[in-house]
Amino acid sequence: MNRLFGVIVVLCFFTVESMAFGISDPMDSVASIVSPVRINLMPGQNMKTLGRRLYLPIRYIGAAKVKLRVVFDTGSQGLILDAKRLLPASLVADTGIVIGDKDSLVLDGITVTRNKTKSRYGGTRSYDGNIAYASIVIGDKMGQVRTKRMPFILVYHGVYDQTGKPAQVDQHCDGIAGVNSGGELKAGLVMKRENVVSPFNYLSFGNRVEAGFILAPLDQVKWEGVSSMEGKSAVPLLTVGITEQAKEGFVLHRQLLQNGRFYPYVRGIISYNGLVISPSYVLFDSGNPAGGVIYEPDAAKKGRMNAGIVIRFVSDEGTIYDYAANNSNYKTTLDSRKSKSVSIIGINFFLENSFMLNYASHIIGIRPVPSL
Repeated sequence: MNRLFGVIVVLCFFTVESMAFGISDPMDSVASIVSPVRINLMPGQNMKTLGRRLYLPIRYIGAAKVKLRVVFDTGSQGLILDAKRLLPASLVADTGIVIGDKDSLVLDGITVTRNKTKSRYGGTRSYDGNIAYASIVIGDKMGQVRTKRMPFILVYHGVYDQTGKPAQVDQHCDGIAGVNSGGELKAGLVMKRENVVSPFNYLSFGNRVEAGFILAPLDQVKWEGVSSMEGKSAVPLLTVGITEQAKEGFVLHRQLLQNGRFYPYVRGIISYNGLVISPSYVLFDSGNPAGGVIYEPDAAKKGRMNAGIVIRFVSDEGTIYDYAANNSNYKTTLDSRKSKSVSIIGINFFLENSFMLNYASHIIGIRPVPSL
């Protein structure tokens, strides 16, 4: 990028902010978090497989009033949206957002840059998108927060890596909100995928409130009444902003620091069928709708786990989580690839545990639901 381009785009950002933000900010959203704000998450469920989703509502992007649902995903970072859900179809091509001969596209308080990036999910699918900027209102009438002007990705093309066939961002919703935040929070223009971080990083927090969130146990959801993956209002399961009092009862785990980045992994030991994998790193992934993937260094043991096998994870700090594999919502596979050396435990972990991610201290907190 040449220097002139960067100057032009930055000036454009300030112009849009001064012109559009005054009319786009709803009065009932919170711009500065001086006390924690509770936000509704919308649960979805596939009644055949019992796979589950949590959706985060978005109500404004720039000056555009929208009604979007995005996957609440503790296993990734940064907000990605299906570009066709936000922009006119005529502006979305397989090669990128149509900007023409300008330096950027400005529409309804949203600035789309020429800068393109790739996002990969689950080791199975990849998405190409343009980096865009806007202030975003997250939540609904139960509670809303308003971000600063922040970067996000507008996806114009997606494929399944093995087949090359087209892949939607998500067939049931409008995008993915990766609420993990291991990359560096950059000021000014963002050029790399790792610097598009959690939308909650772009909030202002008061002196007694730390940046981060707490997800309440999902046993509060009446899952027997959730009959589709579409997502309906439930209860405010998410708390944005962390106080000292709110930390009580959590077992605290420091995030893995590697090559200057923090990763949302908890270190410990995994065991199953009398076998022990030590050390193990686990990603508790609310974006994974069922079961999990257990890293097993022995390639001879790869493949689907038999139903009834109990998997146990014990963290270095003493957190214990057990579940039994089955052929539906706890379907579990073994994977020996080095590139998959982190085990993934899906959304059902959050049924039995409250989960905290503190952006300020890079701490993961886990608080099990008390046994009756």
